[in-house]
Amino acid sequence: MSTGLADAKIDEVIGFHGHWCPGVTTGIRVAEVALREMGHHAADEEIVAVVETDNCAVDAIQYLTGCTFGKGNLVHLDHGQNIFTFARRSDGKALRIVCKSGASRALSAEEEALVERARTPGASPQDREDFAALWRRRAQAILEADEGELLVVERLDDYEIPGKAELHPSIRCEECGQMTMSTRIFEFEGRSLCIKCYRRAVAEREDSCFVFEPIGVVENDWEPHAAPPRNVHSRSKIKIEDPYIAALEGIEESNRLQILFCFDRAPQKVPLQQHPRGNRDRPKRGVFALRSPHRPNAIGLTTVEVLAVQDDGLVVSGLDAWNGTPVLDIKPYVKGLDED
Repeated sequence: MSTGLADAKIDEVIGFHGHWCPGVTTGIRVAEVALREMGHHAADEEIVAVVETDNCAVDAIQYLTGCTFGKGNLVHLDHGQNIFTFARRSDGKALRIVCKSGASRALSAEEEALVERARTPGASPQDREDFAALWRRRAQAILEADEGELLVVERLDDYEIPGKAELHPSIRCEECGQMTMSTRIFEFEGRSLCIKCYRRAVAEREDSCFVFEPIGVVENDWEPHAAPPRNVHSRSKIKIEDPYIAALEGIEESNRLQILFCFDRAPQKVPLQQHPRGNRDRPKRGVFALRSPHRPNAIGLTTVEVLAVQDDGLVVSGLDAWNGTPVLDIKPYVKGLDED
């Protein structure tokens, strides 16, 4: 067995998770590296984990490293990838751990059929037992594999560590009466509503609301815990959804475009006067006089240059939007109309 964790500790993780599976075992191996490189259970939020999946591995990482959602030092990026970043606040040390694709043996045709049968509601007791045994064997193989066969570990320089968890006041929802974190309160027709009541109110008044469907999504290296790019050389891809691919016709390299996108991770309730760029040494100004992403309607606009036109989207420079940002529209930049 390659892991340095005691069998009793592994049993504790499995007990916490509820069952033994390849996912939780992968989390054990990832956490083992994090503990070795970053230290054991530092106080409170000293160690931060950024996980790019919500699968079984995350339970093992929470249990063994002490990074948890409740404390705010476990950050989830919904990318569906087995990539895990750990950072230490005291000295800025950071590392990224990536699970190698193909590290686990591919299932045989017979095993794939077993998995499919076992996951159906009418699975037989024998199929479920055989499936559990198969999953235990695969989990044990991950536990016994050499670290280099499973993981790529990369040291990160100048990594921007996510901020500490913030305490927000609670506000009473004016519909259901439940106390709700202020950052999750929505204003609707002059009332402060929790997310559930807000969605219900919008559904009941669809005729009075505008609903936007994203035409694409931003793909780049800028994650929500990092400051968005602010220079003209930042490179992004705008991946266009299939129904809108035809709308790219006529766009060429070196074209300048205006990209309208949604600040989908901005707070819903925002002050109408803010300090420019959050600098409290500068006097507040009205939000309509600022480029702040915290706006009554969270819509952003950036002028970009097209670097490449691809079958499924555009590669552009100068887009100051995070990875995963929904794109609402693309318009040509018209010289003489849009320039100063």
